[in-house]
Amino acid sequence: MARRLAPDEDADPPASWLRSEQVRSFRRTLHALRRYGGALLADPVGSGKTFVALALAAALNRTRPTACLVPAGLAEQWRSTAAVLGVEVVTGSHQSVSRGRLPQRTRGLVVVDESHHFRNPATWRYRHLAPWLVGRPVLLVTATPVVNRLDDLLHQLLLGIRDDALAADGVTSLKALLGRGCGSPALGRLVVESPCPQKLRPERRGLATMPEPMECEAAERSLASIERLRLSRAPGTEALVRTVLRRAAASSPAALVSALRRYRSLLLHARDAVRAGRPLERAAIRRFTGELEDQLVWWELMPAGADPSDLQLDDLDSIDEVIREATGAEERPDGKVERLRGLLADGRPTLVFTAQRQTVRYLRDRLGPPPLAWCTGARAGLAHCPMPRASVLSWFRPGGDRTAPPGVRHLIVTDVAAEGLDLQRAARVVHYDLPWTPMRMEQREGRALRLGSLHGEVEVVAFRPPPAIEGALRITRALEIKAKLPAAAGLGTGGCGLWRWRSDLADAYAEGESARGTAMVPRGPAGVLAGLELYGVEPGPERRLASALFWIEPGGEWTEEERIVSTRLAEAASAPSADPDPARLREALVLVAGPIRSRLSLVRGSRWAAPLAEPAAHRLSLRLHQRIREAARRRDLDALAALERALGFVGRGHTAGESALLERLDAMPDGEFSRSLCRLPPAGHRGGAIEARLGGLLLFVPG
Repeated sequence: MARRLAPDEDADPPASWLRSEQVRSFRRTLHALRRYGGALLADPVGSGKTFVALALAAALNRTRPTACLVPAGLAEQWRSTAAVLGVEVVTGSHQSVSRGRLPQRTRGLVVVDESHHFRNPATWRYRHLAPWLVGRPVLLVTATPVVNRLDDLLHQLLLGIRDDALAADGVTSLKALLGRGCGSPALGRLVVESPCPQKLRPERRGLATMPEPMECEAAERSLASIERLRLSRAPGTEALVRTVLRRAAASSPAALVSALRRYRSLLLHARDAVRAGRPLERAAIRRFTGELEDQLVWWELMPAGADPSDLQLDDLDSIDEVIREATGAEERPDGKVERLRGLLADGRPTLVFTAQRQTVRYLRDRLGPPPLAWCTGARAGLAHCPMPRASVLSWFRPGGDRTAPPGVRHLIVTDVAAEGLDLQRAARVVHYDLPWTPMRMEQREGRALRLGSLHGEVEVVAFRPPPAIEGALRITRALEIKAKLPAAAGLGTGGCGLWRWRSDLADAYAEGESARGTAMVPRGPAGVLAGLELYGVEPGPERRLASALFWIEPGGEWTEEERIVSTRLAEAASAPSADPDPARLREALVLVAGPIRSRLSLVRGSRWAAPLAEPAAHRLSLRLHQRIREAARRRDLDALAALERALGFVGRGHTAGESALLERLDAMPDGEFSRSLCRLPPAGHRGGAIEARLGGLLLFVPG
């Protein structure tokens, strides 16, 4: 009963380059791709997801090139790794997707690396990608699928997985499930997360360093100068601009000076708009607040066209004085820099992450000699000397100490280097500026905490902000709250109780003989533990659709809760059992009928009613029914067959791209609509009989 809970795996032989601990992720993801058309590989940072993804590409696309959509900074790494493994890939960057440029002449599987960048359906990159993926299997790869809210996971899954994919597991709609902030054990069929054995990665040792009094006083002065600025009459705009300035003040005096100068430019732009009688475009404010993109900013609630008088143009009278004060702070001793200097003095190779490009320059100038390496986006260098980005990063990979200039042991970077890169030479990661999300912290630390590290232990140091900064921004509090989100969807170590417990439970009972059947357990509370499986038996070969364990009370109440199910299994495993007498068995079967009827009713009902049906789907359904009636009167069997196929597609759950297709169909005139029906994707298997089978029945009868 426990073993049957484990997610299904395909038996294909794994690629030769996979480690033994990666085989399970490969086989489970392969099964999900074939059955559901998509999967999300969420193995931990640094566990070798790129190698698993390329093994899946080799298994599904074989000799065909595989389209891989990756962050621009990782494109060369993906190409070189694929070339070494003999897998043909065509890479495209996330940035090119935003511009509507997608890989051509590719078929079959598409790999989307760091897929959390596609968590917002309102972005251009999402709008371009979703329709392009219709009809293609999609492998999403990210160790951090939840950034700000559970909708992040939902929108990624919908790129390749239909909304009703888990109907057999009782989840009639992914939108309904994740939209209300809930998880389900069934998500384990779509999201594959196998923990990396600790021995293969270095141990993480976390430390925190607290600000000195001198740093606290400087922070209070910076915030006081910002408070002199009125910023905007609109509360939303005022809050965004003030947050940008405070965030810069938390990073460094140089970052604050740069932010203040950008604000002055924004004011001048607004003044010109007033003189020209034009509204200030929201895009101008959005560009100014661009570094807040990792934070949850509800741009939909901002007015589409702001009043040009929203920004307080009176700030032009005081902004120069505020800039002079901030510039003067650049010349004074900096307690935060001294904290970092003390850390780096031991010579351990260190990655220092900042949130601001100006802070990279500021630290580079203050901390040398010896010279420090640095990287910000496309630019990189050593001290004041620009150098190729690839060369600078290579110094912090295994063997990089042989190519690095003498004395180079530390790398200062913005978050541009926080994803996907292998920097295993580093023995320490410093969060000089705390990011907005735990996802960003995990990505940063994963540059060093990964397979192939040269160290048995990696030190992770977080710079705590001064009390005034924390009170203004509440960064630490936001990180604590957001850190709980993945567990709500069953992800990460805190989410085992939602879906990964099924796999863990199967592993716990992996040894020993097993058999289907019934048994009586003379201990524990009275009740029945039933293993239920659903099979699709026609048309075609039978398929196992779902499996579950139910604990059923004598009164008929039942639950699938992990704590209760695992406790009952443990009690049964440690007690002598016997065959139940026929009368008790009949009573148990009566109890089991309740959850079976409930699950079958839910599965069958999902075929006829989508919980969150799109309005376009409803209108198209009416339109198709009208055409079906007309075709029936004409006795046009070919047209009837085509219309029935179209109705089957419209009436089921959809991916994000298919939903966009429905919107386009709904807007088409009749002639174009008729021609487009033959090009609709297949509806997928929904019909056929569903059969419920008991995989085991344990009757608990207290002695």
